[in-house]
This record gives sequence, structure tokens and C-alpha cells, in this order.
Amino acid sequence: MARIHGQIESLKRLKHELVSHGINRFSSIKEINDFVNNYQFEKEAILSTQREILAGEIEDLNLKIAECQNRIEIIKRKKRAEVEVKIDTLRLNIEKLSTKVNKSFIHKLIYLCRLESQRKSLNYYSLSSSEIISDATKKVNEIIEKKEIDLKYFNENSEQIVFKRSLPKLEKLNIVKRTIDSLRPLMAGAIGENLVVKEIEKLSDDYILINDFRLDFTPPFYNKKTGDRIFSIQIDHLLIAKSGIYILETKNWSKSSLESLDLRSPVEQITRTSYALFRTLNEVKLLVNEHHWGKKQIPIRNIIVMINEKPKADFKFVKVKSLKELNNYLAYFEPVFTDEEVDRIAFYLMKLQK
Repeated sequence: MARIHGQIESLKRLKHELVSHGINRFSSIKEINDFVNNYQFEKEAILSTQREILAGEIEDLNLKIAECQNRIEIIKRKKRAEVEVKIDTLRLNIEKLSTKVNKSFIHKLIYLCRLESQRKSLNYYSLSSSEIISDATKKVNEIIEKKEIDLKYFNENSEQIVFKRSLPKLEKLNIVKRTIDSLRPLMAGAIGENLVVKEIEKLSDDYILINDFRLDFTPPFYNKKTGDRIFSIQIDHLLIAKSGIYILETKNWSKSSLESLDLRSPVEQITRTSYALFRTLNEVKLLVNEHHWGKKQIPIRNIIVMINEKPKADFKFVKVKSLKELNNYLAYFEPVFTDEEVDRIAFYLMKLQK
């Protein structure tokens, strides 16, 4: 398998944009694609979770109402028994006191007062037993009444409650979806570059791939042919192999993008980059072994890898290949470097970039 170094540039930019919007849930293109594909399912899952929570609350209310009703029955039986015992006790007391009212005048007055008090109490408990039992269950009935109001509200407004409770998570989910939708072009680039990396990985370990290769030049390189001053370069994928160095630029463009006059020419871009890289490498000694005929040149080939549509035209100094054509094209060229030279060039480039 080819040796891969660095992260693809568009994926780094994509992650940066997502993090700047407070989105940290994705670590790969696959996770982003899975989110887009499962967006509706995830949205429904949020609502479904709240429906289950509400159903649990309704069930819990019903259970608590039933418990309170059972508690009321227990309180009623207990209070009814207490009232009956009280009435029986009062009747006995009245009967005893009635036998004592024939004593002396002073004692008679005392017993008559007591007898009247006991009769009033008996009259109260006999006539007010329902109110006494009702007072004993008042607090529990109030609890039942409140829970029945809650239960009625939950049953009559279940979907509104579910939506309201789900709203914070739904809003966060929608922010993620809107952000990803706004980053579609960047996503397309990341997907395309990721596919190229996966394709290169199929090659042997003779190949070394550096993703998002960048160099700054001080002073800038001056290209006499174009009159261009090159201050920096950025390469999607820089491939070092025994057959030479390959600059790979990935374009995940639609047919309309190919025909658009507003997009910068990738041929112009890669040619400019190739010139700067050629100057950088071929001015350095000891990267390749000396040949007895003279100094060996480091060949640099330019490839634009098209993920979708591909132009029919051919271009000077640049090959345009589809993803399926890429590896066969790379394998076409004969080796010019040793394993040691490949490693030396790759090490130098990675060190230079740092």
C-alpha cells in the first residue's frame, strides 16, 4: 500500500468551517455523508424519543393517580373505623354517666355537664362522619385533581408538547444541515480528494503521497515566459515514485462547471505550480545519485484528476485523467529512481514544507 502523509486540504477547510459554526460531531467525509443521508431519520428520532418520554410520563401519571386512589380507600376505611370506635366509646361513656346523675347536687351538676359534652360529641360524629372522612382525604384528592389536569393536558396536546420539547435539538440539527448545505462545493472537493487518496492507497509502498503540499518562496520565483511572480504554491496531492514526481490536482466538477468561464483554469494553475516545484527540486544537489553521464533531472508530470465529467481536449504539459484511469497511467512510466532516492526526495519535500 502506498505511504500517505498529511490530510487533504479541502477536508481541513471543511472541518475548520464546521468547527467555526460550533459543529464538532464529524471526523470524516463518510460521517458527513451519513448525516446528510440520515437527516430525516435523525430528525424523526428526536421526535420519537420525546414521544417515548411523554408516553412514560403519561403512564407514570396514571400509576400515581391509581396509587392515590388506593391510598384514599385505605384512608377512608381507617377513618371510618376510627369514627365508629369513637361513636361506640361515646355511647358507653354516656351510658355510664347516665347512671351517676342521681347523686348529690354538686356531683349531679358535674356529671350532667360531662354527659352533655359526650352527647354533643356523639351527635357530631354521628352526623358528620362523611365530612370527617372527606377532610382526611382532602390533600390526596387535591394531588389526584392536579395529576388529572396534567394527564388531560398531555393527552390533548401530545404532539405540540413533543415538538416544543424537541425544538432545541431540532434547531441544532437544522443548523448543522444548513451549514453543510452551504459548504456543498467544499464537500465536493473533499469527497473528490478523498477518492484520489483511496485510489493511490492501492499502489505499492514504492509510492509516497503528500497531501496538501504547500511552499512559500522568498524571494518569489520569476517565470520569464509568463511574466508571473510565484510567491507560493499549494498542491492537492504530491506523489513521489520511482518513475518521477507527479502533481495531482483533483476536480470534482459537474459538466456545467467544466463549461463555466468564471472558474479558474486548472491547467494554468498546475502549470504554474509545476514550474515552481521544478525550480525548487532541480536546484538542490544530492537528492538523486550522480550518473556517470552527468546530473540526473527530476521529472515532474502534471495530472488533473476528474472525479465526474472530463473534458475531451488535450492540453500541453498536463494530462487529464479520470479516477479509474489514474493508477494505470502512473504505472505506465519506467523507473528512474532507486528506493533510496524516492525516500530522500520525499523526506526533503516534507522537511521543506515544515
